[in-house]
Amino acid sequence: MSLVLAVFGISNIIFLLAIVSQWRNLRGWTGKTVVFTGILVFPLLWGTIVASHNLEVGKETGFCAKCHVMTPYVDSLKVDDDEPLSAVHYQNNWVPKKYACYACHTQYTVFGPVKAKLSGLKHLYIYYFTDPPEKLKLYAPYENRECLRCHGPSKKFLEHKKHKRPKGLLRKIMNGDKSCMARGCHELGHLLASDLEDDEDDF
Repeated sequence: MSLVLAVFGISNIIFLLAIVSQWRNLRGWTGKTVVFTGILVFPLLWGTIVASHNLEVGKETGFCAKCHVMTPYVDSLKVDDDEPLSAVHYQNNWVPKKYACYACHTQYTVFGPVKAKLSGLKHLYIYYFTDPPEKLKLYAPYENRECLRCHGPSKKFLEHKKHKRPKGLLRKIMNGDKSCMARGCHELGHLLASDLEDDEDDF
């Protein structure tokens, strides 16, 4: 696909150069059509194809791994531990491995994917124009909705003894009054290599 886009882009440039070189000869309806196509339609079409391709590529786990700030988080998917949510979901194939980051970090609402892409643009800005923090934090609390989309209807989740005690806890989880990631529940999203090193230093 990248080769197709490159060829399409080069063709666009050649077409525009041809228009510039023949500018004086482009008269009448045919000339206006060629100019309109070359200056507006062709670049717009190419830009749309490139944007849609990049939006699709941006969903991939490998795309996240290309940024050195995100690499520890992508590596944490392979941590051999049954506590961090990212590793448990990834290693049990509960999320598609190719789209592991996107599967959990996209809000499942009408505009969720759009918000994810806008956040991605913010990430690019921070990466190129500021100093990214060493330890990343979520922009907003992680909504139960994202967890319940997959787990909510499952019998295992609904009948789990820890979700039934104390009384009314399951209702609070379903309503979003009690976070799935609250302290003492599923609070560990990622277990980074640096966290493991800190734990070893404590002994």
